[in-house]
Amino acid sequence: MSDDATLWDLVTAERIAIEDVGAAIDVYLAEPTTQNHPIGPDHSLDLAAAVAAHAFASATVVDPDSDEPSRRMAVRSALLMGRPTARSIGRRDPARDQRSADRAIRLSAATDRPRRR
Repeated sequence: MSDDATLWDLVTAERIAIEDVGAAIDVYLAEPTTQNHPIGPDHSLDLAAAVAAHAFASATVVDPDSDEPSRRMAVRSALLMGRPTARSIGRRDPARDQRSADRAIRLSAATDRPRRR
């Protein structure tokens, strides 16, 4: 996936769960200045900047006449159009993952052998 992928692109590619988007909406509504929010296993998103870049969302959030569902949908739209950045901390190492899988198979095979009495 390209570096300029939107959050929606990552959700449709199943790299970020839609539940993570819902959690990010909750975080933004609780604290609208949130920046660098981890989203999914490998990305983070500046929630405040994503909403600020979306004119309708930023207006809806501060409108005293807008109800909670309207605010949530406006923030959701803004976040899905945002462009998360890849996090370098906690990045997965495929070679390490393969070694771990191989070790688990060896351990499983060792425990499946009949024991001598």
